Amino acid sequence: MKIGVAGPPIELDEGWLLVYHGVDVKRTYRLGVTILDKENPERVVYRSKTPILEPTEDYERFGFVPNVVFSCGTILLDGKLLIYFGCADTVIGVATFDLDEIIV
Repeated sequence: MKIGVAGPPIELDEGWLLVYHGVDVKRTYRLGVTILDKENPERVVYRSKTPILEPTEDYERFGFVPNVVFSCGTILLDGKLLIYFGCADTVIGVATFDLDEIIV
């Protein structure tokens, strides 16, 4: 139904890493990643084929706004991507990924 940026991009050797959210017609929010060209950020170098994070836990599926994981900020630290995210607009969580794990 719609997509939106989920924080500022992070510079990598490969380009700009950007976490984004997508919303389907059932209003379920999921997160994905893309890498944009450093010199021409209109060009997509990579995009995750499947969501890297989607609502599966009760605290993500039930709350003020159900079925929502919505990024609030991202940190790259020692090859680990930490994504802070809202869960059903009720609580905040953090997901940790190896960079290699989400950029395949």
